Amino acid sequence: MSDQQRVILSLTLVVQTCTAALTAEKAYEESQHPLAILHRDLVSLLSLLYGAVTKVSLALKPSKPTYSAALAPLKDLSDHLSALFHCSRHFNDSHGATLRQEIDFLVKDAMEAIRALAQCFLDIESSGVRVGTGKAGDEYLVRTAASHNVLKRDISSTNLVAVQKRWKIYTSSLEDVYREVGEMIENADASEDPDDDLDDGWDELGLPKDEKLNPDELERTKKIYIMLRLLQALHKRILVENVSKSEATLDALASTSSDLLRGCDDLVATLYSPQDPAKIQKELTEFRSIISRLQSSLNPLQVQLANLTMESNDTKTGLNTPFALIYKALDSVIQP
Repeated sequence: MSDQQRVILSLTLVVQTCTAALTAEKAYEESQHPLAILHRDLVSLLSLLYGAVTKVSLALKPSKPTYSAALAPLKDLSDHLSALFHCSRHFNDSHGATLRQEIDFLVKDAMEAIRALAQCFLDIESSGVRVGTGKAGDEYLVRTAASHNVLKRDISSTNLVAVQKRWKIYTSSLEDVYREVGEMIENADASEDPDDDLDDGWDELGLPKDEKLNPDELERTKKIYIMLRLLQALHKRILVENVSKSEATLDALASTSSDLLRGCDDLVATLYSPQDPAKIQKELTEFRSIISRLQSSLNPLQVQLANLTMESNDTKTGLNTPFALIYKALDSVIQP
């Protein structure tokens, strides 16, 4: 059997290994090793896979493949992929659901990226087309870069770190939502531009211009904007650090924060003109229940919450709970 044939078999094995991992039923195993050891093993496997991907990509450069040089790293690739899959099975709910989900997503993304790379090389071998520029736009280089991007991710070492990471992402997303509503208000408050009536080309594309908020819609949106400002400030100031709480408590924080962001998106989607008050009221009612769940999730952090202050009209107001102003702002819209 030639080296080229052996490479094709090895690439096929890589594809099959990835597919088996992606289609396997989720089942987590108990581990006798501490979390720190499991995390170290996971990071080591990612590093080994990164190196193997690099070597395979260099050896199988379409314009000048070196099949003999690709055999060893291809075997390493299959072995390390299997090891990565089995290592990930030892991260179970006892280590925290948020951490486990992060690792599940990592393994899924790694398997998909490396399978796509291996399939790319198989397609080249089957077609016999070996025209490659060696530039970043070549498909095999794009697939290699995608694999590298997944394999060099910073993986959380504990569930607390995973929750902190997710919390920061959601905080940033909430800031984007807050700015979006602010821009809606600015556009509605802006004076009429004499150039507004000029043809801007959107009609030719079949895309209508955004309608400005009418006075009633603007007033309603401003009230919601105040509530979002308070909520965004609270979320930003809750630093989930050095918290000696159960994994379930931490996971509840991450899950509720995700619901909060989704609720914000759904609410803001109803604010564009023409508004439907009934839909807004429905989203506000659901949103209030999410706020209530967030408050319950934060109950274990009451000592930290008691030291928070919220800003209203540029004046800091001490609160027994920072949710008081949020509920007040929310209810001003629900019950005007």
